[in-house]
Amino acid sequence: MHPDEAQRLFALDDTLRAEADRVLEASGIGAILAEEGYVPVGSRVMRTMTWRDMDFECYDPNPDWNRHWDVGTRLARTGWCCRLQGIDVYREQWMDYGYYWGVRVVDPAQRSAPPGDPAVWKLDLWMAREEEFARGLGPRRRWAALMTEKARADILSIKEIVCREPEYGRSVLSVHLYEAVLEHGVSDLAGFRRWWDEAKGRGGEAGSV
Repeated sequence: MHPDEAQRLFALDDTLRAEADRVLEASGIGAILAEEGYVPVGSRVMRTMTWRDMDFECYDPNPDWNRHWDVGTRLARTGWCCRLQGIDVYREQWMDYGYYWGVRVVDPAQRSAPPGDPAVWKLDLWMAREEEFARGLGPRRRWAALMTEKARADILSIKEIVCREPEYGRSVLSVHLYEAVLEHGVSDLAGFRRWWDEAKGRGGEAGSV
């Protein structure tokens, strides 16, 4: 990868992370999440942001739906949430565990902005027992230890394209990019597509967290 392209991708990540910090502070959402024990994970921590997306986890030894609902109520009262989707995943069973909030956040001033896409942020909030997060914690720690600036540039270059495709967030997840680049030496989009096809051909998708 040309050094100028790597610097462009790093600048994109820097810009998005700075915007994320401003949104969390201005809305009060960052303070609420901190008070409730949510910690940032994913691309904001790994410095691999290519779009407006943040992930948070709350490790609770006794997850409680009422507490989960109260968090959503507090977020709604900020006036910055244009969508809140609360799911009891323990009962839905579309994953193994957790209470989930899918949140869309936008500056209320955007309501009077000219037609067009406002700067909407997607927040994924998970509450579960720490041991229920264990399957994901191990790989994340391993990937953080393996991360280099070259690997980060490779992940950003692939993710910038893939995150705009319909499969992203459904079958293809950011963890697959980390696994491909950091554990299998993938360095470009074509290589990722080959790796992904091979992973599916082995009888399933690469492990997700």
